Amino acid sequence: MSEFKAGHVCIIGKPNVGKSTLLNRLVNQKISIVTRKPQTTRWRINGIKNSNSSQIIFIDTPGFQINPKITLNRHMNKEVSNSLLFVDIVIFVIEALNWNELDYNVVKLLKNIDKTKLFLAVNKIDKIPDKKELLSEIDLISKKIKFHEIIPISAIKGAGVDRLEELVIKNLPISEPFYPLDDITDRDERFFAAEFIREKLITRLSDEVPYRLSVTIDKFKVTKDLIHIDACIWVEKDGQKSIVIGKNGKVLKEIGRLARIDLEILFNKKVNLKTWVKIKNNWLNSKTILKEFGY
Repeated sequence: MSEFKAGHVCIIGKPNVGKSTLLNRLVNQKISIVTRKPQTTRWRINGIKNSNSSQIIFIDTPGFQINPKITLNRHMNKEVSNSLLFVDIVIFVIEALNWNELDYNVVKLLKNIDKTKLFLAVNKIDKIPDKKELLSEIDLISKKIKFHEIIPISAIKGAGVDRLEELVIKNLPISEPFYPLDDITDRDERFFAAEFIREKLITRLSDEVPYRLSVTIDKFKVTKDLIHIDACIWVEKDGQKSIVIGKNGKVLKEIGRLARIDLEILFNKKVNLKTWVKIKNNWLNSKTILKEFGY
């Protein structure tokens, strides 16, 4: 019988390249919320993939930003930097044929890591009709930084993801598992309740408002047949509050309905979800408030 392997794998890249979609695909479970808007992910999130011979702890990270001005965004960059500590493999995700300064900013960060195997995952290849175009881009990137493996993938379609996982397992160290073999994440139910609500807010609202709001869970009570969740949506201004609630409460009701559907699938139980919208001025730049919100 082969020896058991276990290790930590950090997924890193600029905003909106498909890191969270890749994590969800790798662990076959919705762990990280996904929208089309950048900066959706605010925390590092562990997704755990178990088998009879290995345990992979995939770490999803926020998109790395250049010189962030807002305290929340600086927190997000710190989450990325901290995620690179003590990992066995880093998967640097880029979007095929869309290399730019934001990617190069990540390269500069990765040049500081030692003794960690570095993979390049070229994502969204399903959008490239002529795959030969990828070769020159990959050659250009490889001149900037050395990779142990380069894998073209489509996180949303699944192409190349099995091969990526095979290479990860091949390069993991021999180790006992870090978590029980039935765990799929290190986050608790309250975290997912808040995140699934925030996902629906990001998807439903206009471009600016989602970046100015946060969600906290005031109550999470499990009974035999039902989960009772009280959630608070925090914004900075009265105008934002009006947008979130909508005319006659229509927007807030729809967000609650959509979030409840996902939460019932996740928890496999009926959910009674109640939401309120409250104001905290300039919370994005307040270290004290950010700490209260769990950042």
